[in-house]
Amino acid sequence: MKMDLIPYHKKKVLIIEDLAEMRSTLKSMLANMGVQVMETVTNGEEALAKLAFNQFDIIFSDYELGRGKDGQQILEEVRHSGLIPASTVYIMVTAAQTMEMVMGALEFEPDGYITKPVTLEILRTRLNRIIRTKDVYQEINRAIDHKDINGALEACNRLAVENPKFALPAYRIKGKLLLNENRIEEARDIYDTVLGIKRVAWAMLGMAKVHYLQDQLDDAQKLLEGLANTNVKYVEAFDWLAKVLEAQGKLKSAQAVLEKAVEQSPKAVQRQQELARIAELNGDYETLHKACRKANALAKNSVFKNADLLIRYAKSMQPKIKHGSSRDQKQALSEAMTLLQTAKTEFQLNIGQTLKCALVEAQTLFNSGKEIEGRLAYKAALSMLNNEELLSLDDRLDIFAAKLQFEASSDAMAYGAKLLAQIGNNRRLQANYYRVMDFHLSKQPDERLALLKKRGQELMERNDFEEAFDVLQRAARAPNTDTDSQVSALTAGVNLYRQGTRNTELLEDVNNLFKALENLNTSDPRYPALEKLRLQWSQQNNGAAR
Repeated sequence: MKMDLIPYHKKKVLIIEDLAEMRSTLKSMLANMGVQVMETVTNGEEALAKLAFNQFDIIFSDYELGRGKDGQQILEEVRHSGLIPASTVYIMVTAAQTMEMVMGALEFEPDGYITKPVTLEILRTRLNRIIRTKDVYQEINRAIDHKDINGALEACNRLAVENPKFALPAYRIKGKLLLNENRIEEARDIYDTVLGIKRVAWAMLGMAKVHYLQDQLDDAQKLLEGLANTNVKYVEAFDWLAKVLEAQGKLKSAQAVLEKAVEQSPKAVQRQQELARIAELNGDYETLHKACRKANALAKNSVFKNADLLIRYAKSMQPKIKHGSSRDQKQALSEAMTLLQTAKTEFQLNIGQTLKCALVEAQTLFNSGKEIEGRLAYKAALSMLNNEELLSLDDRLDIFAAKLQFEASSDAMAYGAKLLAQIGNNRRLQANYYRVMDFHLSKQPDERLALLKKRGQELMERNDFEEAFDVLQRAARAPNTDTDSQVSALTAGVNLYRQGTRNTELLEDVNNLFKALENLNTSDPRYPALEKLRLQWSQQNNGAAR
């Protein structure tokens, strides 16, 4: 198709731009190119309202829109909500080229960019090229818009055969469609084929998703770590790496990965929510509060605002409610109760959300000094449960944490023992269970040390040296630590290093453990094990251990 034959007179265009001069300029240029039907809006809220009831062939969205949603957030929401068909051309217009803007917008795949200042010639040339490329996928997009997935897959095959230049992009679309339809083996075949030709990043990401969905977590982790370390444009690789690490019970590592991801793309609201969720599991209230605050601001008047975020945000206020200054306590208490009330009134809560909301409310009252009201609220929360079997194991972990706070220790521990048996070999839930226990035993040092040693040994037995080292380091750093804890932590650290984890922090931690044990008596039954570890460490580090 020739450029001058593009039927602009048939195109319906939406311009999202807060500056009147720029709106007028774009409209004038597009009219010069033959566009006859144009509508304009000045902000994200107006754009979403317009898109909810109208369909456009081309959308121009400025990135910076003043107050409210920016261009990235609009694109994120319309992609998530399906407000625009696959056939619509979405173009980001920007004067800025910051890493934050580029990384954020790339994730949701606009069809192109136009950089300000815009001239008629630049607009015509760039738009022609974008439309010509988009038209290559016209048959595929039409089938997707009609929810004809098999038709879209067949169209991908035809494009790959008839136009080999576009074979890889066609396979990329096909792989995504198959994953979305849970046709995992067919997706695997696509990614195997592509990776056999060329190790392109999107195919590596797709294969990692296949591995994750088929519970091949080690294979998924290797691919995703390589991708995250070498191709910063694939921030999505960080999301999936976090999923894999969480499934392995490596919750702190999962959080660290997500923290890197939000540094690269801080305006992705769903990623901020995921970071908040993982931080909650880790008991990291500082990160939980920060991520909730950011996510809540990004999700304001958005489809991404949800009850889980509000309840989690209220939970993040607990340290201030319990330990803050009088002013901070009062403010945090008011904000937490408002968030919980908003969750109850603006959303239809399911049983798990209803329970968690009630438990956080009880915790809020209790931590604010209203112990009687807190205990009454806790009892009221439990009275809502007609059938605990309807709850997920995650929900029951919330109940367990509350029982440890509000009930007799023996009753709470009996519930916990039963829950741990139900959790079985689920590494993610095991990690969360022990995190709850670790927090509960913070004022019972002997019991906490015993718990950490037990958990560390379990992890060592399945060669999970990364998590074992994290747990046993906490035991080795405890004020009441003992030689067994230090030797066990050292064993985990040396093995972790031998597995390939090489960083300055690990090197320093292991050397500090050797130093702490340097006066161990040669007659001590643990001395031979220490000497073996020293030899292994020296061999790995050319005498780094002292």
